[in-house]
Amino acid sequence: MSNPYITAPIRAGMYATTAHKVIWVVVVVASAGLLAPPLFYIAAKKRVISMLVPVVYAVIIYGSASLGSLVGNPKNWVGGVLAITMIVAAVHAAILDTDWKPGR
Repeated sequence: MSNPYITAPIRAGMYATTAHKVIWVVVVVASAGLLAPPLFYIAAKKRVISMLVPVVYAVIIYGSASLGSLVGNPKNWVGGVLAITMIVAAVHAAILDTDWKPGR
């Protein structure tokens, strides 16, 4: 006997539909990762993730872009940092709402 009130998930879902998930991932990729912190802020407000995650993304993305414009970008390191962060953010956004079960 399983009671749906006992086995119900505690946290809210991040995405309403699969199309909603696809739109967010495409927006993160199309904006080169610049819109990743707002996505993760929304997820943190829904208590899907910790509030530390959007802060880390914002520091990496906006900090590297600002530092690159102040210090200069002689070896094109800013583009590499933003590209890697964009890929990580897109994957993170894609798996944000999956329910991971132990043993799978």
